[in-house]
Amino acid sequence: MKMNIAKTGATLVAIGVCICSAELRAQTSTTTSVTTTRGAFTEFVPGSHTFVVRTDVNPSPVRYTVTKQTTVVDESGAPVAIDRISSGSPVAIDYTGSGDQLVASRIIVQRPVAVTAPVTTTTTTAPVTTEQHTVTTTETTRALTHDEKEALKEEHHARKEAVKEELERRKDALEKAKDKLEDDDHH
Repeated sequence: MKMNIAKTGATLVAIGVCICSAELRAQTSTTTSVTTTRGAFTEFVPGSHTFVVRTDVNPSPVRYTVTKQTTVVDESGAPVAIDRISSGSPVAIDYTGSGDQLVASRIIVQRPVAVTAPVTTTTTTAPVTTEQHTVTTTETTRALTHDEKEALKEEHHARKEAVKEELERRKDALEKAKDKLEDDDHH
């Protein structure tokens, strides 16, 4: 009896180590690099979950896929409802993928910066001419609506439930492995 308990315990430990090492191998073999780009928000297409941004580097708009795991926040880290972002708002997007398969993991809505055109000074034998052009942009912030807060709560709850389901699935798999080992020991 002591031998069976020892075998079962050793086998369960071995199974746990195998599962953990398999997960670690899966995690290390699927690491992806996160890239950050900055630009001006153009549009959000809800049906396709596409967030469109125009950058200074790329003349054509860049499209990012937004998933349930994508977080949208302001510079202070406070959640922002994606449908409340104004066209032209400066954003920074953390994303993975390449080509047409860009998946946004985090979108940071930034405060617009006051833009000042360069000052041009011309000196000749004639009087000195100085031109200055200033463009000032202001932004109004607002608190989240009740519906936006509820949507964020629901998203958080859904993520929490997904983690619980995954833990249950793993627990069931370990129980099945344990039962199989016990059956093998009896035969």
